Amino acid sequence: MQINTFPITLKESFMISPKVKHFIFSCEATPHFNYLPGQFITIHFEHQGKPLKRSYSIANTPKMDNQIELAAGYFANGPGTEFLYNLKPGDAVQISGPFGRLTIKDEIPGRFILVATSTGITPYRSMIPKLAQLMEQHPELEVVILQGVQRREEILYGDEFLAFSQKYPRASFKPYLSRQPANELNEKEFSGYVQHAFPSLNLNPQRDVVYLCGNPGMIDEAFNSLKQQGFAMQQIIREKYISR
Repeated sequence: MQINTFPITLKESFMISPKVKHFIFSCEATPHFNYLPGQFITIHFEHQGKPLKRSYSIANTPKMDNQIELAAGYFANGPGTEFLYNLKPGDAVQISGPFGRLTIKDEIPGRFILVATSTGITPYRSMIPKLAQLMEQHPELEVVILQGVQRREEILYGDEFLAFSQKYPRASFKPYLSRQPANELNEKEFSGYVQHAFPSLNLNPQRDVVYLCGNPGMIDEAFNSLKQQGFAMQQIIREKYISR
């Protein structure tokens, strides 16, 4: 099946953690690149003479400015890593999209629980303005953002999520650090894996919708746990794909 691709051009890139780089692209091929917060693009490239593709969540909120931001982790000898990390400003990349179902649905629940590991947090960054709008429209709405990383320096966009939670008292941001010694945790940091936060949340299938993005192992474990607690398929929205 023929896939329609179009070019985007790298404007700049910079490291945002020891192993994650943030990329900012411009898209001039279409009048407006339209997408929903939470969707992803697929990058098409060649590696050792073979066509490959990798998918990355869009990290910025839609502003009709034809700008596409994404974050990519570093994986040694990973084709996607090698391609993206070697790009220079002005280089063009072929992409397709947008794709994905990790979007905010029309039916608003009592609580959004957004769970991610590492760069799986990027779609939630793009959702912040929409979530803020919904919380202003629905004063009882709650939002819980859970980010799982190994150490504090690997937290992505933490200042932005913290600012969101400080502005909206019914929103909370909880980073879970799996390899940070417990005696080194700050006041609002938690020890362990992100899915282990579930028992403390008083999950309720009648009011909660849970989003899962990131490590496939985390997603599978969390999904099975939620199913056992009575969550229906439509209450669990998940996205996992190869990006290395």
